[in-house]
Amino acid sequence: MENNRSKEKAALYAEVYNKILEMIKSGVYPEGSKLLTEPALAKELNVGRSTLRQALALLQEDGIIEARRGVGNFVRKTIDINSTGLEKMENPLIKSCTAPISDIEVNVVPGISTQYTERIFKRKMPVVLAIHRYYKNVEEINAYCFTHLSTDYPHLNEIDLEESENILQFLENDIYRLAHSRKIEIKIVSATDNLKNNRIAVDNHQFQLMKESIVDRTGEVIAVNKFYIPIDKSLIKVFSSN
Repeated sequence: MENNRSKEKAALYAEVYNKILEMIKSGVYPEGSKLLTEPALAKELNVGRSTLRQALALLQEDGIIEARRGVGNFVRKTIDINSTGLEKMENPLIKSCTAPISDIEVNVVPGISTQYTERIFKRKMPVVLAIHRYYKNVEEINAYCFTHLSTDYPHLNEIDLEESENILQFLENDIYRLAHSRKIEIKIVSATDNLKNNRIAVDNHQFQLMKESIVDRTGEVIAVNKFYIPIDKSLIKVFSSN
């Protein structure tokens, strides 16, 4: 026998979902705006808090709103389907991090080749660059990337490695224009001591890790990036068509 009460409850939170979505579409809540507090919104929609929370959770899951811990629920800014997705040769963190980023801090550390770098690059070289990138909004670090960059890549000869802005421009933009292809592996990882020491703003100690290997037109690996995004600030999208 079907549980009519369960069906009614499911239909109710779906109805609340549609009402909030319509309020967003009609401009009652424009992009970037904050929704009413849960008690106020539940009262306005004449529903219980548990029903409202189910609707809000589904809106978050669908990428329509985002919850900011201790602050409230906000309408996410529209994502342009033509310029967003991991299928494009662009920085995947910028495409996948839902938290605001206003600045990128970079720290370059030259190091000698090791067994690990020989394995990931499949060759030996005298020096490998280890590069830390901190994706910040004001002083808060919302995401982080650790990069191993090969020093035998010819285009590096055109870059002043003493200038952080030049390194940043290369890693964020130029490398994707010059590269032939890349491979991205995605997994969920727990916070390590290294991630904790990098002061990343995270609530539940879990990260979306995107390991990106970038290959040049001769088939050589030129960079390996490890992007770490707090799981509650990550949204992975891939668009495809025939």
